[in-house]
Amino acid sequence: MDVVNDKPEKLNILYLVCSTLFRENNEAAYTTICKEICKELKIHCCSIWLKVTNGQQRLGYFEKDGSPDDLTLSNLDFEISKHIMEQKAPVIKDLPLKAMGIPILYDNSVVGSITCYYQDRNNDGLPEVIKDIATELAFGVEQFKYNFTTARQQNLRKELDTARDIQQSLLPNQMPKIQGITLGARTIPTHETSGDYYDFIITDHQNLGIVIGDVMGKGVPAALFMAIARTVTRSVVRHDLAPNAALSEINSSLFPDLSTQGMFLTMFYALYNPLQKALLYASAGHNPPLILEDSSEKISFLKSRGIFIGGRPKLSYALQTRKLGPGDIVLFYTDGLTEAQNFRGEQFGIEKVAEVLKGYRYCEVPAIIDCLSMRVMQFIGDREQSDDITFVVLKAE
Repeated sequence: MDVVNDKPEKLNILYLVCSTLFRENNEAAYTTICKEICKELKIHCCSIWLKVTNGQQRLGYFEKDGSPDDLTLSNLDFEISKHIMEQKAPVIKDLPLKAMGIPILYDNSVVGSITCYYQDRNNDGLPEVIKDIATELAFGVEQFKYNFTTARQQNLRKELDTARDIQQSLLPNQMPKIQGITLGARTIPTHETSGDYYDFIITDHQNLGIVIGDVMGKGVPAALFMAIARTVTRSVVRHDLAPNAALSEINSSLFPDLSTQGMFLTMFYALYNPLQKALLYASAGHNPPLILEDSSEKISFLKSRGIFIGGRPKLSYALQTRKLGPGDIVLFYTDGLTEAQNFRGEQFGIEKVAEVLKGYRYCEVPAIIDCLSMRVMQFIGDREQSDDITFVVLKAE
């Protein structure tokens, strides 16, 4: 009996497709459908593909034993299904096996394809029955695509939440109390985790190490490298190494992992000596902190030459010194602060940061932090924040 031209048997195939997808809509179900199509239509092979954002994914595939020796059917099937979905049109090819493929359409959009491979039979009525099967598959394939996309989004959300938890757990939960200065810090996170990082480390000689850095990347990899950088940095800084020597050692430790992953880290490290009321500092390609001198109301930068960590196996950095006077304010920050954009694409910029410091220089550190946070978020407005905003404020007494 020719199933293609026998209406009851044809309806049986369509019923089988519907009932299988009604029971379960997964890859095993589509493989079962492919197997039954091969059996009922007496064909050699059947495949069903799903169109996804960046290409295609095979949902179901069944192939009878005994493929022609010179035919790599799996590879050909990929190319045929790709062509069907790109052209939104049926394909008929004469290979060692004949191939007939149909796009699966849902609401006139291509959501997948079905292709049948066969020998020793004519084509009479076959396009129609494959088209009918594609029609029955359409809703199920669209539903699978929705579930697949939703599951991926949920997994991504879980991954980002995990990264966010890692990041937040590694930031200091309280400010150290150091004679002669007051400290404060804030991170305003985005929905997507990045690699912003700051830390305070009391050294063996009771100096204060202030570290701020930014791993170039987002998501779990950036958060994990931030965790690694924190561990290495704490180990190095505790021994009161000069900041330039500390950055060189941190680079040597982190370079193998960073270079393997194609990532790098900018970092600024300052060592505050309470007795001398001075900062020793060095920079590994990080934004230079601002310093507002209370006596002159002059804004300047703590500049120091040095390339980012992970650039080369061995790096050296310049060492600089800055004495702090009463009322001086130092702002350490990541580029998310100055590069924050409003709806017109304008950046917040260093000038607005300086305005806030000057306008609130007589305030306590918490008020300076609150005001700077408020100003930058007002500037961003309804535009989605594109990067974490992190800054540390130090005020000399």
